[in-house]
Amino acid sequence: MAAAPGALFPCPSKEELAKAFIGKRLGDVPTPAAVLDRAVVERNCRQMLEACQALDVDFRPHVKTHKTTEVTLLQLGDASNGIKLIVSTIAEAEHLSDHLHDAHKNGKPVNVLYGVPLPPSQIQRLIELRNKIGPYGISVLVDHPSQLEIAPAFKRATGGPLQLFVKIDTGYHRAGLDFTTKAFGNLMHRIYSLEETGTVTLVGFYSHAGHSYGGSSESDAIALLIEEIQGLKKAVAQAIVYRQRYEHSQTRSVGHSQPRYVLSVGATPTATSLQNFLSLSPQSSPTDTEQLLRRAEALIESVKALGLTLELHAGVYPFLDMQQLATKASPSAAVKDSASQEPTITTVDIALTVMTEVASLYGDRESPEALIAAGSLALGREPCKSYSGWGIVSAWGMPSTSNAEGRSGWQVGRISQEHGILTKDTNASVEPMELMIGQKVRIWPNHACVAGAGFGWYLIVDSSLPDDRQDEIVDVFVRWRGW
Repeated sequence: MAAAPGALFPCPSKEELAKAFIGKRLGDVPTPAAVLDRAVVERNCRQMLEACQALDVDFRPHVKTHKTTEVTLLQLGDASNGIKLIVSTIAEAEHLSDHLHDAHKNGKPVNVLYGVPLPPSQIQRLIELRNKIGPYGISVLVDHPSQLEIAPAFKRATGGPLQLFVKIDTGYHRAGLDFTTKAFGNLMHRIYSLEETGTVTLVGFYSHAGHSYGGSSESDAIALLIEEIQGLKKAVAQAIVYRQRYEHSQTRSVGHSQPRYVLSVGATPTATSLQNFLSLSPQSSPTDTEQLLRRAEALIESVKALGLTLELHAGVYPFLDMQQLATKASPSAAVKDSASQEPTITTVDIALTVMTEVASLYGDRESPEALIAAGSLALGREPCKSYSGWGIVSAWGMPSTSNAEGRSGWQVGRISQEHGILTKDTNASVEPMELMIGQKVRIWPNHACVAGAGFGWYLIVDSSLPDDRQDEIVDVFVRWRGW
């Protein structure tokens, strides 16, 4: 029996945190602190669900960025067709297991995909999760035959097959197989032999377009999404060839000739690029982006025509960050709320900021600098291609400015473990604003997934409230810990 969720990595009490923070103003709490704007998270989640509904494709949100129950529920919406999720750690699924158990008991289909090619040591925890959340509650990724050696133990313990997605490498080269290789054929042969005994079930094929972070436009992202879907279509075709060869080698049919596989594609830039479809209108001379969107739409329809299910997956989209802004892949979720917003995402779409304090000032250096009491453990240490820094300081709490981007003129130019050095933001249209020792500042991080990992909870504010309440802490979301 595995330890109860949170037993090995206990989380702080939400009730105690609520007593400590709710009702206070941001300027009155200790720093560093992770601040989350609930209104922005809700907008970003709603726009993703609307795009998937408009295109009639499934959506499988990833919970690794935020690691909270509250944001998971916003990602799922009404989950009228059931619950699909991806986790990067077993702990994420364990913390959601009570909610998923209740959903299963109420007749709602539930499936959680463990999004790391299967480490054998995790099988017992997966067995217990499956037994708690239902017979189809757990799926795993595989990209090597040896990962399947634990499948018989899973079947013995649960009474049912281990559900599989084969991880396909469509260009990111982090994990997965090239479907044109001998290794792919060997894996498929092993899967088919285990399917014949009822030990596993091949659900579908999975790709992650992490290299889409390198794009610079919605067209770049859509083109990569098209490439990804085409890659999985070809992988399915090759898999069916290997199935036929396996059947021939066994001199009997062991399965359907046209299985109804799931094709799971995406990363935040590629998945959110389809949100551009929501504003697509017929034109006599469509733009390059619109042409790509139409190609993507036709490709999606071709997948459905083959009896395959297409699902999108993404993780950081509820929060967004400076890396995502640099891709320019998505329209702003705030456009519907304010006609003055630019079509592409901007800092108004970033839900997560890290609040810290100015610890010292260095006005006599060649260019003025300031010291903040937050470093790589609070902000992360991942670069952003649009500038050479580790976070952008917002104009929050500073004198009003005509700068439409809300930038203060400062960026985190250098960083160490617990310290950051503010330098001039060379991409800002304003000079660095005056700072004071002890002043609280809020920073848009480069990568929200890594920045959030340094904190045990998020302080929740809500920019949809009246102006005089937008700095009020209205809730606290506890982050799950552990692996």
